[in-house]
Amino acid sequence: MNLKNTIMELITDYTFIVDKGWENGYHIHLRGPLDDESLQKIIIELEKGVSDSIIKFDETEFIRRYKSISEILENKTDPFKPILKGKVTVDIENSIFENEMENELFRESNHMFDLYYCRSYFNKNSLYAVIEDIMKFHNMLEAYEEPGSTDAYNCHLSHYIAFNHRLNKQSKESIEKHFKIQFEKELEAGLFEFDLSPTTLTKDLMNFFHKIRPLVKSRQLNFYMPYDRKFIDKKINYGSKRHQETFSKDNMHNHLYNDVLIANRWITNALYKKLLLLGLSNTDRFYMNYVISRLTYSEDELRDY
Repeated sequence: MNLKNTIMELITDYTFIVDKGWENGYHIHLRGPLDDESLQKIIIELEKGVSDSIIKFDETEFIRRYKSISEILENKTDPFKPILKGKVTVDIENSIFENEMENELFRESNHMFDLYYCRSYFNKNSLYAVIEDIMKFHNMLEAYEEPGSTDAYNCHLSHYIAFNHRLNKQSKESIEKHFKIQFEKELEAGLFEFDLSPTTLTKDLMNFFHKIRPLVKSRQLNFYMPYDRKFIDKKINYGSKRHQETFSKDNMHNHLYNDVLIANRWITNALYKKLLLLGLSNTDRFYMNYVISRLTYSEDELRDY
């Protein structure tokens, strides 16, 4: 049994969730419950799969490439000590968040994508197919928006503006020019004429939305979660002018208990974790946000104040 088959078994039979990372070496992170007997069996299968799938890389180049990212993320532990290759490690991880409800929502939002995409993991996939999949969900969310709003799509605009804000002037101009040319060329070619008929993924995502609606209505779940206002204040200190205004305490009442915005936040953050597994890059992620924003808003709306 190869590594991919073992990972698919963990997703489908044991409700595991998956993401791909670089801390302590390139790795696949698998989270889920296993009894001792199943754990030993799975470890053997994973070790065999890893031994057949090791990707060689230069450690010095690896550290150089990710050192600046580590500093931005302010890692509490050294992500380069040790650097593991060809190892299967097991840790007890009882909960991702302190609040069990948040932990459950995180696992469920991730597992829906893993179930749908796992057979396509570790191959190069079409970004346009992924955009079409998430557009089906946003399209169905429109029925629940506040009148006159575009809350079903706003998360992509917000994330694109945040990405753009972090770039220096030269990089910003280069990215904007490149994305604009690519988008207009692909728009003319008909690449964004999506089939918005719902799939099993769309139905699962809408079920998730209807699950969180009563949690929002009863004030058990808000837009900050799984973070708090203190965390938001720290983030917006370095954020764009639009984010500083949008998430100011004076304006937050417009978003704090908006179930469409909250659902989108959980769903899009889960989707982002799957893009690397689908062979897509961070640039693909930012271009996806650009595309959905351009399809929804005027070009001027993609700029900061």
